[in-house]
Amino acid sequence: MSTKDQVLKILKNSGGHVSGERIATALGISRAAVNMAVKALREDGYEIGSVTNRGYILNNSPDHVTSTAVGAWLSAERMKTVDVLSTIDSTNMELMRRAASGAPGGTVIIADEQTGGLGRRGRSFDSPKNSGIYFSYLFRPAAELKERIAAEGNTLIWASLTSWTAVAVSEAVERTCGVRPGIKWVNDLYINGKKICGILTQMNTSAENMEVESIIIGIGVNVRENYEDFPEEFRERAGSLLTETGKRVSRAELAAHMVETMDEMIAAWPQERERYHRAYAENSVVTGKKVKLIAQGEPEEVQAVGIDEDFALVVTDSEGKTRRIISGDVTVRL
Repeated sequence: MSTKDQVLKILKNSGGHVSGERIATALGISRAAVNMAVKALREDGYEIGSVTNRGYILNNSPDHVTSTAVGAWLSAERMKTVDVLSTIDSTNMELMRRAASGAPGGTVIIADEQTGGLGRRGRSFDSPKNSGIYFSYLFRPAAELKERIAAEGNTLIWASLTSWTAVAVSEAVERTCGVRPGIKWVNDLYINGKKICGILTQMNTSAENMEVESIIIGIGVNVRENYEDFPEEFRERAGSLLTETGKRVSRAELAAHMVETMDEMIAAWPQERERYHRAYAENSVVTGKKVKLIAQGEPEEVQAVGIDEDFALVVTDSEGKTRRIISGDVTVRL
């Protein structure tokens, strides 16, 4: 972590004025180096005041998504495997490339802009600059975990990672702005009936034995967009944290909380299934509603009954039969 990043972290965590001498002592650097770091931060758009005999104070931060901004919320150790980029074709694609080159589990790619964002079922994901968080997380399951899952024979457990991720991102949003999004099965987060987040999970398996080698979890969150910023065909159902909460959320803070909650989720998976299932079910926005389901073939209207322990959607069809839906799309009027 650079001197500039370290100084910003101290200023952000100080809660008030902090003297240049105190910063210099904490970091083992000279007062001149502190002054240079403060100057560089001001050039980056941080509003840092200074008062004689009291020191520096961080008055306002720009809404940057940079290593400096995200690193102010995370430890230097954690930032070693977090890469924050200005622009990339796709965070999932970039992380896939790095995974193939041996990137360790827990590697995170965050971008301010994607030029080729990916959505589910081959769709594109609009990812404009200075608006959202585009985030991918690399999960490398340990050999003993894979062996245990294989012995249990529950292959659906891998698919549940998308649902667990929905809970983790909901927690990150709540930590950042105090609002808990609802979850639309299987992978979308909603506030006030507007979609604010989508999740795309991509699994990489060995060609020899089809064993899971790594899983890349991609997350896109709309943060600062206004309604007119969305493509016209999406405006009726798309929203952002700004439009739906009225709060100007720090994207860097949200990204850091996403790293934290994803780390917590991976550490808990799959042994804490009951906790994540409960959170998912309690925040489901489809349970008890009539939904249009597209699972196999033509769309049909069904009644969403609940979410079972495997995170499958339980529905009752027009003939009164109850079914479990493992994958598909649902549309619901919220």
